[in-house]
Amino acid sequence: MSLERRSHSKVDKLPPELREAINDALVNKKMTYKEITRLINEAGHSISQKSVERYGKDFLTKLDRISTAREQAKAIIETSVDSKLEMAEATSTVAFNLLMDMITNAMSEGREVDKLTLEAMRTLATLERSAVSREKLRFEFDKGVSKATAQVKKELSAELEKHPEILMRIAEIIDGVESELKSN
Repeated sequence: MSLERRSHSKVDKLPPELREAINDALVNKKMTYKEITRLINEAGHSISQKSVERYGKDFLTKLDRISTAREQAKAIIETSVDSKLEMAEATSTVAFNLLMDMITNAMSEGREVDKLTLEAMRTLATLERSAVSREKLRFEFDKGVSKATAQVKKELSAELEKHPEILMRIAEIIDGVESELKSN
């Protein structure tokens, strides 16, 4: 018999509007656990204060993790302005870190690999594939930009053969556009 805690609390089984009121009370520190328990019982649902406390602890821990992930994503985006890191890459990085933490915690606690951990591992693999796909797309884009630039220069050379100074200035502009496109 496993000693793992059940994954769903009694609070999870309450009506959505009551859960929403409980979550709001927890987040905004409007009520004590005792007051929340009384509210639930008065609404016609039997629950102990310990159940409410466990739910509150788990809920606030999850909320803290979400806040941390949001802060990490913001920090990644702010520190990578120079490299033009996209939002998808920042999101993948944060998600990757959260999933790795989840898997590491499960393994360090000696828990068997459960369905959720396996799903997290699959999700990690998917994130890695998407990162590789983004890099491949970026490489193909850069290659296409270079090829297009070379073709435009070739055609302009033929057209502006008699005006080398104009050709030189247009080539400089095209090189600048190519560099800008590749850096994005």
